[in-house]
Amino acid sequence: MSIVTIEKKLSDNATSILALTLIFGIALFLRIYFPYDNVFVGDWIKFQWDDSWYHMRLVENLVYHFPHRIHFDPYSFYPHGQDVFYAPFFDLLLGFFAWLFGAGSPSTKVIETVGAYFPAILGSLVTIPVYFIGKELFNKKVGLLAAALITILPGQFLLRSLLGFTDHHVAETLLSTLTVLFLILATKRAIQKDCSFNSVRSRDWAALRKPLIYSLLAGISLGFYLLSWVGGAFLVFAILVFFVIQYIIDHLKGRATDYLCITGIPVFLIALLMVAPFSGLIGYGKIHIAALFICALAFPVLSILSTIMIKIDTRRIYYPLVVVAVGGIGYALFYAIDKSLVNSILEKLNVLWPSETAITIGEVMPLSVSIVWEEFTTCFYLAMIALVIIAYLVIKEGASDKTLLFIWSVIMLMATIGQNRFAYYFAVNVALLAGYLSWRILALVITGIRTYTASEVARVDMSQQLKKVKGKAKSRKKGKRKKEKAQKTGLRTLVTRFPLARYTLITIAILSLFFLAFYPNIGSAILIASSKSQPAQDWHDALVWMRDNTPDPFLDPDFFYDLYDSPPKREDYSYPESAYGVMSWWDYGHWITYIAHRIPNANPHQSGAAEAAKFFTAQDESSANQMLNELGSKYIIIDVKTPLHEIDPKAGTHGHFHAVVQWAEKDRREFYEQYFVENESGGLTRVTLYYPAFYQSMSSRLYIFGCEEWIPNNCSLVISYIEKRDKKGIKYKEVTDQQRFPTYEEAISYLGNQTDPNYRIVGNNPLNSPVPLERLEHYKLIYKSPFISVDQEDRTISAVEIFEYTP
Repeated sequence: MSIVTIEKKLSDNATSILALTLIFGIALFLRIYFPYDNVFVGDWIKFQWDDSWYHMRLVENLVYHFPHRIHFDPYSFYPHGQDVFYAPFFDLLLGFFAWLFGAGSPSTKVIETVGAYFPAILGSLVTIPVYFIGKELFNKKVGLLAAALITILPGQFLLRSLLGFTDHHVAETLLSTLTVLFLILATKRAIQKDCSFNSVRSRDWAALRKPLIYSLLAGISLGFYLLSWVGGAFLVFAILVFFVIQYIIDHLKGRATDYLCITGIPVFLIALLMVAPFSGLIGYGKIHIAALFICALAFPVLSILSTIMIKIDTRRIYYPLVVVAVGGIGYALFYAIDKSLVNSILEKLNVLWPSETAITIGEVMPLSVSIVWEEFTTCFYLAMIALVIIAYLVIKEGASDKTLLFIWSVIMLMATIGQNRFAYYFAVNVALLAGYLSWRILALVITGIRTYTASEVARVDMSQQLKKVKGKAKSRKKGKRKKEKAQKTGLRTLVTRFPLARYTLITIAILSLFFLAFYPNIGSAILIASSKSQPAQDWHDALVWMRDNTPDPFLDPDFFYDLYDSPPKREDYSYPESAYGVMSWWDYGHWITYIAHRIPNANPHQSGAAEAAKFFTAQDESSANQMLNELGSKYIIIDVKTPLHEIDPKAGTHGHFHAVVQWAEKDRREFYEQYFVENESGGLTRVTLYYPAFYQSMSSRLYIFGCEEWIPNNCSLVISYIEKRDKKGIKYKEVTDQQRFPTYEEAISYLGNQTDPNYRIVGNNPLNSPVPLERLEHYKLIYKSPFISVDQEDRTISAVEIFEYTP
């Protein structure tokens, strides 16, 4: 290699490193600068969304006992307590840095500050493996384009890597991407070095060194990934599918498959060794071990099958059939050995069909066209085109790296279609695929211009030489022919004689791609990064008040920072008599644990969600009291979202009540329903009308009516309606008449005189009940947050309110 070549290579590498450093800096800036004022709020740090708060609960406790993390938490899911099912690596890594920056004894401020920055740093680091994957699969330009795109994609990945979103999801993305990167490197280097079982037998370390090093790194990355998320068998499945398909491709094409076994087994064995010590301490640990063991076992089986079929000269087309048959036999044996474990593994892979109750959780909703745009904008469609191209390359060439990209992308796409939260994985695939297509388009344009220019220059040179040989051509030309020739050669002259024109065309192509692939993401990314998240200041103030003004459940505030012994299996925690629960909707459970140092009855693990839903939809005080007595609840904390279905219909903002009803296993039509009423222009307008059960629910009687007696005053409405079908055959109800009565008794009297069953007493305002309500005797309002969410002549309702329950 010449000195000039070396210098050029070093210059190219330096340029790429500089560009990647700039991209990393932009990613970090986007994730820190825009959300900063929403996270560092006055004298407290507002972590974003729900699970971040519980990670901080674990990290804070861990730092006091570093490196030991609690495995059971009595400060959640009263009266049972709860195992900590979060995988430990994310908390251990964050806790280590907090412990390090705090010189072994960090303050709460230091722990929270490190915790707030941690996801932004991890999210920015994702740009590095994305670059190297693009570089290995295609070239440096694709790597840089993909790294730039993953920086600004505005969806789940950006959201979960923002300042203050201290959740394990961003670590999942980073570690899964690293795993794929090292798998690509391992298989490519194994092919380049012609690794085979002979290389292993002869200990040819020159051939084995790099593939095994990359396999080792892939195994370590996979191990850390599985120790970061309890659902990590999902990625194990994707990797196994890749290896099986690559075995089939190589066998059908008559290529050796030894390299797959050599690089694949270490990946799963190393991950297995890393996960095994934690199997009893994390949720689904047995699933991880079983999945890794099965995968490691699959490689020698696949290699032996391939070798035997080649030796006995069996037609290659039979190999996939034999693989399926042997896989079926293996599945049957595994099922016979441990049926429950097999079913558990299949349940964890079943992400495409979430239940109706699960869909009430925003991140579990299936992918839709609107969500696609919110997550990826135009890049999704570019990625789909690129995926088709990659599929063609896989069929044509069967290269392992392209196969891995294709299988990985398809599985992540399927997962994202099932639950939109997996978009934080699929964002990496979209960035790589859209970056690849962008480069292909740009390369075609630039190559086309350069080729056209070179061919024109060559044509002109040849023409001039011919003129010298043949002499001068006749000078007389018809005017018309001159004009036609001038028009035909105008663009040629512009492109060939004026370099500026060529650069202008290339610049136009680059700008076009920028506005197609990059520009739609930038504004959305800034909007997402700048958006405010929960909890609001009122929630924080209410929970601080609760911590300072209610009795400590363990009579010792320092107990919050202890290491706790787990109760015997399938037994509840042994709480002292002083302990009690705090009833709230499950979304708020982790806030109650971390900020108030109190014990919620329900939490964002959805533990206790059904019980909370049944309490908030209870129709009478006695049944509600019975529930709280069984749950040991002493306080109820409730906000404006819990009792309401719609908060601002014009703005399209909704509360949690539809989810409350779903979790209570009740029909929302018991509480409210959509009707159509004729408007002034003669058209139909959709409205929500509320039934008595809505107002009689405990959520309404506590929050909306403040436990007080309610006597309707000119708000009892009786409607009549008819059922119709629209053009699609969907039923709807249209109000034909409505009567408003001064008192409830008059409304009931009128309703009793109707023979048609299509009459109902309703309310058209969730804040004014059409039916009388008795005073709640066992509940007392003890705290109202400063912000007033409802201000009427006869009452005001605060954003967050706390009630005390006395049996």
